[in-house]
Amino acid sequence: MRILLFTFALLWLSGCAYQAQEAPAGSWQAQKTTLTQLQQWQLSARLGIITAEERGSLSLFWRQNGDDYRMNLTNVVGKRVFDLTRRQGLVVLTDSEGRPHQASNARELVFRLTGWDLPVEQLSYWIKGLPGEADQVEYDTDGRPRTIVAHGWRLRYLGYTRIDGLWLPSRLDLTHDDTTLRLAINQWELK
Repeated sequence: MRILLFTFALLWLSGCAYQAQEAPAGSWQAQKTTLTQLQQWQLSARLGIITAEERGSLSLFWRQNGDDYRMNLTNVVGKRVFDLTRRQGLVVLTDSEGRPHQASNARELVFRLTGWDLPVEQLSYWIKGLPGEADQVEYDTDGRPRTIVAHGWRLRYLGYTRIDGLWLPSRLDLTHDDTTLRLAINQWELK
């Protein structure tokens, strides 16, 4: 009888452990898996950039397709500040005069040409609310990232909006040394 009860208890515990590993629909764990698999999306936003030398407000358009992306920044009158694309590992920044500049590292290219320190490589994850593996994360009461600290940056998620069943960031602030980025996302489109 003891062996039967012991076996039943082990089976019951293993069943509970299996269920605990499955993320309930709508949970952060389930959403994180979905967001990780989300490879095609686009957004439009307002981007405030504050540095020791300047402050400005720009319009941001971002389209992500797998590892490739297009990030377009325009000023308040709609003039291109720069257009940044990544295709098959090659990064090209087209400046306001239409001249292309190439590199393999987007962050270094943007900094060299504009003086702005933009974490382009990480931003495609952070903008979806996805922390990296080594990032320090603090979660809100709903289990979503509230702050992320990584690569010298501190992100604060100030708002989320529900799009196609997913909670996606609507407002976030990023700070690094004397650079502050304020992002207010107007529209998400998921594919």
